[in-house]
Amino acid sequence: MEDKEFLEKMKAKIEAMAGTAVTMSLDRRKEDRLEVDPDKLDPKVIVGSAVLKYPGFARMCIEYAVASIREGRQISALEFHMVLGRN
Repeated sequence: MEDKEFLEKMKAKIEAMAGTAVTMSLDRRKEDRLEVDPDKLDPKVIVGSAVLKYPGFARMCIEYAVASIREGRQISALEFHMVLGRN
């Protein structure tokens, strides 16, 4: 699968799970970047290039983005661990 196709599928999964459209971009310089601006009107998700190498990191980014968008704020590490524990 091409990188662009993978990122589009990742974006679609976030949108489906969060129930809203998002703007998503890839940071090729910082591999481990994960940033979510859960603005209600236009949520933004920025992920590092590691999502293209490590499926586990990609899944974690999806779960974190969805949880943050649903809460309307960036969730803490402890909250994220609790979300993962429920899944």
